[in-house]
Amino acid sequence: MKTVKGIIICTITTASIVSLLLAGEEVVKMGGRDLKVVYQKIDTPESILRTPFDCESITPVVYRKTPSLRRLPTARQKEAFVRIILPSILIAEHRIRQQRAELLGIVKKINRDITLTGKDITFISGLFNRYRTSDLKELLTRLNVHPPSIILAQAALESGWGSSRFFSEGNNVFGVWTFRQDAGIKAINSNARLARYDSTLDSVEDYLFNINVGWAYERFREMRVITPRSLNLISYLDNYSTLRKEYVNRLNTILRSNHLEIYDNCRIDPDYLY
Repeated sequence: MKTVKGIIICTITTASIVSLLLAGEEVVKMGGRDLKVVYQKIDTPESILRTPFDCESITPVVYRKTPSLRRLPTARQKEAFVRIILPSILIAEHRIRQQRAELLGIVKKINRDITLTGKDITFISGLFNRYRTSDLKELLTRLNVHPPSIILAQAALESGWGSSRFFSEGNNVFGVWTFRQDAGIKAINSNARLARYDSTLDSVEDYLFNINVGWAYERFREMRVITPRSLNLISYLDNYSTLRKEYVNRLNTILRSNHLEIYDNCRIDPDYLY
């Protein structure tokens, strides 16, 4: 239970986002503009490269089944990987930005001693519950995004640019483990199991949630408020891997050598926002 300027906010389990699944399209109803998400399948690795791709107007497409990109030439493999993952990144971060904007509107009400509506209370208490904090300032730090280039670099490193078995069999883009012995995908020659996701978007959203609530990324969350530069921020992701400093060095190499920061300016096609 959290008290904000005399308003008692109780935990509400009702979801703050309502999704309507309609013929391969998901209309995400949020406090701001609605986003139409298109679900597709990839028949072959080559087919993704035949799809139009414009950084200024990215179609919000999500893939439920991703083939291994291993057989593609390196340059084409990397291009296909970005085309598959980037839309899910933009969708996931759009959702977070929308929620953050709504939260900031509520904070403005609180600061002006304006009574919160029942909808406001339900929304903010849901966020407190989901992001595992009862502090409003901390919630704002957690409910935030970071440059797509960092996410692409981590995804590329963890999945081998879409060549890993866990990527093609379970849409696991970030090498996320599961400790449930009855779930996920078993690693070869090991008892370790990696998580399985229904889509690329589910994988990206789980990654973002882990970054936003995990104790290991507290400093990273603080620093992304200060600087938007990917090359400055990756130093604070050393806890993501047991490789620590070497992991950061590898991210640095991937970011620089593949010029991933150019994707930080990509935008969702406005025709899908309404």
